[in-house]
Amino acid sequence: MLPLFRRIRKNLADENQFLKYSRYAVGEIVLVVIGILIALQINNWNEDQKSRKKELTYLENIRADLLMNIDELNTFIDSRNSCIASCDVLLDFYNENKELDLQDFNSNALNVMIWFPFIQHDNTYQELLNSGNLAMISNKYIKTGMQDMQVGFSNVAFIEGEMQQDYESYLYDNYFNIADLDANFKVYQAHLENKQNTDPGSISSDEVQTLLQNMAFKNGITLAKYNSDLLVTEYQKMIETTRELIAMIDMEIE
Repeated sequence: MLPLFRRIRKNLADENQFLKYSRYAVGEIVLVVIGILIALQINNWNEDQKSRKKELTYLENIRADLLMNIDELNTFIDSRNSCIASCDVLLDFYNENKELDLQDFNSNALNVMIWFPFIQHDNTYQELLNSGNLAMISNKYIKTGMQDMQVGFSNVAFIEGEMQQDYESYLYDNYFNIADLDANFKVYQAHLENKQNTDPGSISSDEVQTLLQNMAFKNGITLAKYNSDLLVTEYQKMIETTRELIAMIDMEIE
């Protein structure tokens, strides 16, 4: 038996069959490894494509939120500028720089006191934050821009909070304790709708004169003008910041 194995080994050595089989085996292993690596790369590529598609969807939704914010900010700028103009009219009445007009006083006083805080459109950002998917935004400048925007709107909310406190301390309490809001508001609505005022007696001269003697109410008007001016500046800053962020998103989407 031993001589038989020796002859087989000799033949393999002579014909170099062992080396051939070894090379074939190694080649098969290499092909299998390459196939696995290609499969992993394809899988990673597919996952990257899915992640990128989801990221682009988030960016498009953020962009839509930002555009709505710009529209709202422009509306609020108009509202605050209208408030500033009404404050100037009222202060002219207080400083006797203008002849008193009851309806004019009433309309401008209500125009100052009727206001709403800005509500930011940031549903997509909050979704990213709460779901832990903020890391999906690969562009660090966009991510930083969104975070800076939240800080900017926090400043807006702070000023609006201060203004609300001023309104409650100086304007609302004094006006509601003196004036007939129901009657005066009807006249105000008619004025806004350019309707003929059918009840000029609805605005009481005594009410207006009492308010004109109320220093707290006058100071409230002054603070309303000051805070409205601050808000216009902040709203304009936010519009500029928002447009810059939209430009970065547009470049990323392209």
